[in-house]
Amino acid sequence: MSPRPTPVLPAEDTAAQAVEEKLRELALFFKPELRENVSRLLMAAAQAVLSLSDLDLVRHESGGETGGHHLALWEELAPVMGGTVTSVNQLIETANETFPPPPERPDAHNNLDDLDHLDDAFGPAKPDQPLEVDVVEGDDIEIAKLAVAVTSGMRRDVARLGERLRNPTIVSDPWNLISDLLEFRGRVRAGLGELIYQVCSFVAEVDRVDVVPGYAAELEQSILVRQATTNLAFLFRGHTKRIGASSDERIRAALQDSLKDLHAFSRTRALPALRTSDKRIFLETRAQLYRLVKDTPPHTREIKLAAENLARFLDSMSVVSRRENLRLQDRAQLARAGRHCEAATDNLGEPLVARAELREAVRAAAELYGRDPQLDAYLRAQRHFPVRWLHDPELVVELERLGTLLAGIAAP
Repeated sequence: MSPRPTPVLPAEDTAAQAVEEKLRELALFFKPELRENVSRLLMAAAQAVLSLSDLDLVRHESGGETGGHHLALWEELAPVMGGTVTSVNQLIETANETFPPPPERPDAHNNLDDLDHLDDAFGPAKPDQPLEVDVVEGDDIEIAKLAVAVTSGMRRDVARLGERLRNPTIVSDPWNLISDLLEFRGRVRAGLGELIYQVCSFVAEVDRVDVVPGYAAELEQSILVRQATTNLAFLFRGHTKRIGASSDERIRAALQDSLKDLHAFSRTRALPALRTSDKRIFLETRAQLYRLVKDTPPHTREIKLAAENLARFLDSMSVVSRRENLRLQDRAQLARAGRHCEAATDNLGEPLVARAELREAVRAAAELYGRDPQLDAYLRAQRHFPVRWLHDPELVVELERLGTLLAGIAAP
């Protein structure tokens, strides 16, 4: 069977074209005998990432605060599922053609069979797995190992998805069905993105944003979700306290005030970017609060309980910082903020320079909003009294304050 031609990314997507050019350029750094296969593998993985891009399968009503939600019907999900499996199978086929699994050494332990799923492909070895002695191998063998690790995980995840879709409890609840499908697509994208990054790292120091299609957009989306949910959690915690202290006569007015912020959040791009399970909780609780605000007389106890439950849920959204793309971004921003703090300290004798460096440190720290409650409070205060307004003698005090806050954040 003749090999397939090297895939081409969408011409109308400027970002994808920039990634394609970068991947083709990096492929040229490999040995001549590997270049074509490396290019085919990288482009096939990049194309699969794009074909498995995130989808919004939840349909909102116009002005959706007063109603619930519409879920995609089976007729819409069927082609999505089919396209998902097709993209995965095509990538697996290309990986096997370009970098077949390396022959196993007779004395080697086959760790690939012990991978539970795609998340283990790049993870640390399990405690019960023996460590193998490092052996210097060619790039082709190393790339083949990476490809096998990823494709093996993909096969297992496809099998698990199939089992889930045959489960009557999943099929009967469209939310679970959509959640499983989108989670699977996200895991495959993450695995393929890491494969691309690892292969490119063989020949150059690269940033994921330059070689993984869609990485920049997904990172921006994750930052947006973290910042918007942090703002809403802060505001809604105040609403919850007022609702909890309200009498029967005043509770409806307090609830109406809280719904204004829910409405504002619902108009942002953060809502469709929520994970399906989180989106479900938010939409269903929002609909419940809109029903309760209409009740006469008001169901005070139910209102207070629903508001408290939503406040707790919004507080729990801080776990978004555990996403791998945010962990990597936070590490870089912490280092950047630290460098600017050091530069500001070194230039305290020149207030203009020190103030400029402090402003850059705060700007870097702002990318961490939602990561730490104390830093969040500091950044909210910056909206009212930014560091660029500081009197010269206050610069050293502010530097110490910001440095302490940054030092208190655990390394991602």
